[in-house]
Amino acid sequence: MIRPADSGDAAAMAAIFREGIEDRIATFETEPSTASEMAVIAGSDRPVLVAERDRELLGWAKVAAYSDSHDYYATIGEATLYVARRARRAGVGRALLVALAQAAERDGYHKLIGKLFTTNQASIGLLRRCGWRDVGVHVRHGRLEGEWRDVLVAELLLGEAAA
Repeated sequence: MIRPADSGDAAAMAAIFREGIEDRIATFETEPSTASEMAVIAGSDRPVLVAERDRELLGWAKVAAYSDSHDYYATIGEATLYVARRARRAGVGRALLVALAQAAERDGYHKLIGKLFTTNQASIGLLRRCGWRDVGVHVRHGRLEGEWRDVLVAELLLGEAAA
Protein backbone atom coordinates (compact mmCIF):
# COMPACT_ATOMS: atom_id res chain seq x y z
CA MET A 1 0.00 0.00 0.00
CA ILE A 2 1.27 3.46 -0.88
CA ARG A 3 0.15 6.33 1.34
CA PRO A 4 1.28 9.77 2.52
CA ALA A 5 3.96 9.63 5.20
CA ASP A 6 3.27 10.84 8.72
CA SER A 7 5.42 11.45 11.78
CA GLY A 8 4.79 7.90 12.98
CA ASP A 9 6.80 6.65 9.99
CA ALA A 10 9.90 8.64 10.89
CA ALA A 11 11.89 5.92 12.69
CA ALA A 12 11.33 3.37 9.92
CA MET A 13 12.15 5.97 7.26
CA ALA A 14 15.40 6.75 9.09
CA ALA A 15 16.28 3.03 9.27
CA ILE A 16 15.72 2.60 5.52
CA PHE A 17 17.79 5.72 4.79
CA ARG A 18 20.55 4.34 7.04
CA GLU A 19 20.67 1.22 4.85
CA GLY A 20 21.04 3.43 1.77
CA ILE A 21 23.95 5.23 3.39
CA GLU A 22 25.62 1.97 4.45
CA ASP A 23 25.30 0.48 0.95
CA ARG A 24 27.13 3.47 -0.61
CA ILE A 25 25.20 3.13 -3.88
CA ALA A 26 22.67 5.96 -3.69
CA THR A 27 23.80 8.98 -1.70
CA PHE A 28 26.74 11.19 -0.83
CA GLU A 29 25.37 11.38 2.72
CA THR A 30 27.47 9.62 5.33
CA GLU A 31 25.55 10.49 8.49
CA PRO A 32 22.14 8.91 9.06
CA SER A 33 19.17 11.15 9.73
CA THR A 34 17.48 10.89 13.10
CA ALA A 35 13.85 9.99 13.52
CA SER A 36 13.13 13.61 14.48
CA GLU A 37 14.77 14.83 11.26
CA MET A 38 12.70 12.34 9.28
CA ALA A 39 9.56 13.50 11.08
CA VAL A 40 10.20 16.97 9.64
CA ILE A 41 10.45 15.44 6.16
CA ALA A 42 7.30 13.37 6.72
CA GLY A 43 5.45 16.52 7.78
CA SER A 44 6.53 18.50 4.73
CA ASP A 45 3.99 20.30 2.58
CA ARG A 46 5.54 18.57 -0.44
CA PRO A 47 4.71 15.00 -1.47
CA VAL A 48 6.23 12.38 0.85
CA LEU A 49 4.99 8.82 0.42
CA VAL A 50 5.65 5.48 2.09
CA ALA A 51 5.10 1.91 0.94
CA GLU A 52 3.97 -0.58 3.54
CA ARG A 53 2.84 -4.16 3.74
CA ASP A 54 1.26 -5.63 6.84
CA ARG A 55 2.11 -2.40 8.72
CA GLU A 56 5.80 -2.78 7.89
CA LEU A 57 7.42 0.15 6.07
CA LEU A 58 9.24 -1.04 2.94
CA GLY A 59 10.29 2.26 1.35
CA TRP A 60 9.72 5.97 1.08
CA ALA A 61 9.92 8.69 -1.53
CA LYS A 62 9.74 12.46 -1.44
CA VAL A 63 9.73 15.55 -3.58
CA ALA A 64 12.06 18.32 -2.43
CA ALA A 65 12.54 21.78 -3.81
CA TYR A 66 14.80 21.91 -6.83
CA SER A 67 15.87 25.38 -5.78
CA ASP A 68 14.79 27.29 -2.69
CA SER A 69 16.18 30.55 -3.97
CA HIS A 70 14.42 30.96 -7.32
CA ASP A 71 10.64 31.07 -7.59
CA TYR A 72 10.77 30.33 -11.32
CA TYR A 73 11.80 26.77 -10.40
CA ALA A 74 8.83 26.37 -8.03
CA THR A 75 7.14 23.67 -10.12
CA ILE A 76 10.28 21.54 -10.48
CA GLY A 77 10.87 18.98 -7.75
CA GLU A 78 13.81 16.76 -6.92
CA ALA A 79 12.71 13.18 -6.31
CA THR A 80 14.32 10.93 -3.71
CA LEU A 81 13.54 7.24 -3.25
CA TYR A 82 14.79 4.65 -0.77
CA VAL A 83 13.68 1.02 -0.47
CA ALA A 84 14.53 -1.32 2.40
CA ARG A 85 17.06 -3.99 1.43
CA ARG A 86 14.58 -6.78 2.10
CA ALA A 87 12.08 -5.22 -0.33
CA ARG A 88 14.32 -4.31 -3.25
CA ARG A 89 13.56 -5.73 -6.70
CA ALA A 90 10.01 -6.57 -5.61
CA GLY A 91 8.14 -3.68 -7.26
CA VAL A 92 8.16 -1.38 -4.22
CA GLY A 93 10.40 1.23 -5.85
CA ARG A 94 8.32 1.27 -9.02
CA ALA A 95 5.06 1.65 -7.09
CA LEU A 96 6.51 4.51 -5.04
CA LEU A 97 8.01 6.26 -8.07
CA VAL A 98 4.75 6.12 -10.05
CA ALA A 99 2.70 7.30 -7.06
CA LEU A 100 5.20 10.08 -6.35
CA ALA A 101 4.90 11.38 -9.93
CA GLN A 102 1.11 11.33 -9.64
CA ALA A 103 1.19 13.16 -6.30
CA ALA A 104 3.65 15.73 -7.65
CA GLU A 105 1.46 16.38 -10.67
CA ARG A 106 -1.62 16.82 -8.45
CA ASP A 107 0.39 19.32 -6.39
CA GLY A 108 1.19 21.40 -9.46
CA TYR A 109 4.69 20.21 -10.33
CA HIS A 110 5.51 20.06 -14.04
CA LYS A 111 8.82 18.18 -13.75
CA LEU A 112 10.71 15.87 -11.43
CA ILE A 113 14.49 15.66 -11.43
CA GLY A 114 16.52 12.72 -10.18
CA LYS A 115 20.23 12.52 -9.44
CA LEU A 116 21.79 9.08 -9.33
CA PHE A 117 25.28 7.68 -9.12
CA THR A 118 26.19 6.43 -12.59
CA THR A 119 27.10 3.11 -10.97
CA ASN A 120 23.58 2.61 -9.55
CA GLN A 121 22.30 0.54 -12.46
CA ALA A 122 19.26 -0.81 -10.60
CA SER A 123 17.89 2.69 -9.93
CA ILE A 124 18.81 3.97 -13.38
CA GLY A 125 16.93 1.04 -14.93
CA LEU A 126 13.93 1.71 -12.69
CA LEU A 127 13.71 5.35 -13.74
CA ARG A 128 13.99 4.45 -17.41
CA ARG A 129 11.25 1.81 -17.08
CA CYS A 130 9.05 4.48 -15.47
CA GLY A 131 9.46 6.86 -18.41
CA TRP A 132 12.23 9.09 -17.09
CA ARG A 133 14.86 10.27 -19.56
CA ASP A 134 18.56 10.81 -19.04
CA VAL A 135 19.54 14.47 -19.24
CA GLY A 136 23.28 14.23 -18.76
CA VAL A 137 26.10 13.40 -16.39
CA HIS A 138 27.72 15.65 -13.84
CA VAL A 139 31.30 14.38 -13.99
CA ARG A 140 33.14 14.20 -10.66
CA HIS A 141 30.17 15.82 -8.99
CA GLY A 142 31.13 14.93 -5.44
CA ARG A 143 33.33 12.76 -3.29
CA LEU A 144 32.28 9.79 -1.26
CA GLU A 145 34.93 8.40 1.03
CA GLY A 146 37.60 10.27 -0.92
CA GLU A 147 36.52 8.93 -4.31
CA TRP A 148 34.99 11.13 -7.02
CA ARG A 149 31.54 10.05 -8.16
CA ASP A 150 29.74 10.92 -11.37
CA VAL A 151 26.03 11.70 -11.14
CA LEU A 152 23.42 11.00 -13.80
CA VAL A 153 20.68 13.62 -14.04
CA ALA A 154 17.30 12.29 -15.16
CA GLU A 155 13.92 13.96 -15.54
CA LEU A 156 10.25 13.16 -15.86
CA LEU A 157 7.88 15.70 -17.36
CA LEU A 158 4.41 15.77 -15.81
CA GLY A 159 0.98 16.90 -16.95
CA GLU A 160 0.86 19.43 -19.77
CA ALA A 161 4.67 19.57 -19.87
CA ALA A 162 4.69 15.90 -20.89
CA ALA A 163 2.22 16.43 -23.75
